[in-house]
Amino acid sequence: MNSEAVETLMRRIADDVIRPRFRSLTDGEISTKTGPHDLVTVADIEAERALTPLLREIEDIAVVGEEATENDPSLLDLLGSEPAAWTVDPVDGTWNFAHGKVDYAVMVARVVGGETADGWILHPETGDLFGAQRGEGAWVVRGEGGEREALPTLDGPARPLSQLRGVAIARFLPGGLAEGVAGLAEDVGEVVPPRMCAGWDYWDLANGTNDFLLWSRAKPWDHAPGVAIVRELGYVARYLDGTDYRPDLPGQPFLVARASEWDAVAERITARMP
Repeated sequence: MNSEAVETLMRRIADDVIRPRFRSLTDGEISTKTGPHDLVTVADIEAERALTPLLREIEDIAVVGEEATENDPSLLDLLGSEPAAWTVDPVDGTWNFAHGKVDYAVMVARVVGGETADGWILHPETGDLFGAQRGEGAWVVRGEGGEREALPTLDGPARPLSQLRGVAIARFLPGGLAEGVAGLAEDVGEVVPPRMCAGWDYWDLANGTNDFLLWSRAKPWDHAPGVAIVRELGYVARYLDGTDYRPDLPGQPFLVARASEWDAVAERITARMP
């Protein structure tokens, strides 16, 4: 897989399609989907339309994009039925983007056999792009034209819960798990609010700012790229029954934490489950 071709393409679409509309959107270029905070803009739609055929030029496999799937939910099935597929989140953190906040991202992943293999996340307003290919480690390029830097693995001896900091999203969780999140907040060092952009939340894991992420629901374009990256750094991504996260099984809560600490965090969250 030609990672540099994917990176170049993501930067090109960000510069040509997305960034010219940052802080320049008109009211008519912003719409809602499932609710007032679930937004889509003309930049999301046009960027995905541009990325889709160009990714297929790099590797001619199925493309499962957020906006296309909104119109045709059956596209999700391709992640499990096709030998390989791309996922595309053209503007992750659309609410932030539409409100002029810099913490939005462009995200692409490559799924093989229903499992996350490779992932790329671009922060257009900083120019930073980080990614990973399975078995080859994770890296970051700081700014366009920067040198590729290997990201260090972060796993090691387990630390007590009181030293951990992370994000735990209780919204949409059933009652027992929501209570478990409240209990977790009492035991860990700090539970911080999400960035409203998975592409930035995964960066906070990759650079060691945070130690865990609990997601209450999982759409593949939001998580396949980040999971591919942080797995190379010593994290595991698992559903709360202990099975590994798969982008072809969307909708279930899952926890990302360092391999040495996942069990302790998960046990605290699930302590009140029936």
